[in-house]
Amino acid sequence: MGETMEGRPVTNPVTTRDDRGPLGLIGISGVALAVQVAATDYGVGREAAAGLWFVFGGLLLWLVYRKRSRAARGFVIVTSLFGAVVYGLGAWGDAHSAFLALAFLAQAAPLMSGQVRRHVQVAA
Repeated sequence: MGETMEGRPVTNPVTTRDDRGPLGLIGISGVALAVQVAATDYGVGREAAAGLWFVFGGLLLWLVYRKRSRAARGFVIVTSLFGAVVYGLGAWGDAHSAFLALAFLAQAAPLMSGQVRRHVQVAA
């Protein structure tokens, strides 16, 4: 049943990949990045640092989506989980730290999904 009349195996035609799933998940990570940067206190007169981190994080997410970069995905996941742990340790008595820990987790979680993992593995 898996062969044509000529005796050759049936091959599936090349289908166009639906990248909306990974794009949506990476978008959720980007929204969490924006929330985290806006909620983080970088200090008086350090608004440029917030902008720099947002641009850097956005560039990494762009690399994950457009260039299918496993290294950028891994870097965002590791740094986000590190931030979640650091702010999570201070969250016991501080609601702001708990919020930031959740924002960091919200950055990492979509990138750890199977859809995004498969998205970046296609390039390998």
